[in-house]
Amino acid sequence: MFKDKNPFFSDEYLEELAKEINLQYGAPIKDQMTDPIENDLE
Repeated sequence: MFKDKNPFFSDEYLEELAKEINLQYGAPIKDQMTDPIENDLE
């Protein structure tokens, strides 16, 4: 989508970005398990 109009967002960049987001929000890491952020949404 974006990469067609904006060459800054290359496949490599988006892939690395996805990995970072996965590490911070998607992966079940210790920080998330000891300090759940889902409770803040309720």
